[in-house]
Amino acid sequence: MAVVFDNNVNITVEIAFDSNPLDSSQTWTDVSAYLRNFETSRGRLTNLAQFQTGTATVTLDNRDNRFSPNQSTYYYDAANSRTKIQPLKRLRIRAEYNAVTYDLFHGFVESFPVQYAGQGYDASTKLRVVDAFKLFFQATLDGIGWQLGISKLGSTTRLTLTQAQELSSVRVKNILDSFGYSNQAISTGNLQVQTQPTTDDVLTALKKVETAENGTFFIAANGNATFRNRNYRLTNTTTPVATFGQGVGELPYVDIISTYDDNKIINTVQRTRTGGSTQIAIDSDSVERFGTHVLTESGTINATDADALSIADQKVVANSIPETHIEALSFAPQQNINLWEKALGLDIGSYVQTNVTTPSSSVETYNLFIERIRHKVDARNKTWNWNIGLSPAETGAWILGVNSLGIDTNLSYT
Repeated sequence: MAVVFDNNVNITVEIAFDSNPLDSSQTWTDVSAYLRNFETSRGRLTNLAQFQTGTATVTLDNRDNRFSPNQSTYYYDAANSRTKIQPLKRLRIRAEYNAVTYDLFHGFVESFPVQYAGQGYDASTKLRVVDAFKLFFQATLDGIGWQLGISKLGSTTRLTLTQAQELSSVRVKNILDSFGYSNQAISTGNLQVQTQPTTDDVLTALKKVETAENGTFFIAANGNATFRNRNYRLTNTTTPVATFGQGVGELPYVDIISTYDDNKIINTVQRTRTGGSTQIAIDSDSVERFGTHVLTESGTINATDADALSIADQKVVANSIPETHIEALSFAPQQNINLWEKALGLDIGSYVQTNVTTPSSSVETYNLFIERIRHKVDARNKTWNWNIGLSPAETGAWILGVNSLGIDTNLSYT
């Protein structure tokens, strides 16, 4: 049963004690009544960084010892004489607002550490939860591992990936299917990829496809392994899904941290695919203005040199001119009821607008993509902090049908 956070929001925390980690359908047990607090963190620092494994910490009341793996009263499998308090059980955090349920985190419990405070007068367990990236890292493309469709470790079972030169999105789906991870949200890719070493771990293999496409691959709030193609952001910059600021009708933030420096300039890209020659893209004007800022990428699994050059061009066009990055926007959703829908519903890749009112009363407007999301919630003291990190929308290039153009706009790559 969900726990009431305030008059507007209910929180639900569930653990799939009766399911195996990769079962396509999970049987959930509600543990919301024992929730004390939780924190979540997903995403990456900027559009130039790698997505990291999403993490959550969830503190549960354990005064009746129900979350201890050494007891046999609660969550116990009597048929097999073993506890259901086991690592890698799935956990999800959800919130309900205005009769709509939103996913905040979906992952796998690493451990159930029991803490005894006050010389035994109190007990809690602080679960550490990770998203599917950790599981992907633990298996290789040809390794002995999760058994397809059964989610059971075996001594002879191997992943069943069959490779050919194929579209990037097809490769992503094939890898996930071979691993047995059915939570997927895959957009059709634009580029072909080569076959890749079967000695790669699953996460590395997926990231190589992401790099070849110049797309994004991450675990969404609902647990979906999400792949988006190279043009996804360019075709989703027409209408912001939220406008943050201090003006009338805008959603207020409580703090903002911005940067504007040379660290994120890329005006020269040297990209070499496996079996190909080095392709070079340069923005000479940017080099003259800011000096050379080189990105070197080698061993990519692009199918052709033309594709490698196209990605090099895309990266230069998008990053050759310095832009303001919003490293952090912080919100207190309880202060404005209109924030709840955005705090609970926006995910990585959402296109938003932020208006910053300066001391001189001028307003600076930034079009941005969400790169990182953090929630810090105290269910007992009723406090909620929502923090997001953002990168500039890629208005340095445009494609037909998208009319969001910016300063230093260039024609699109091909």
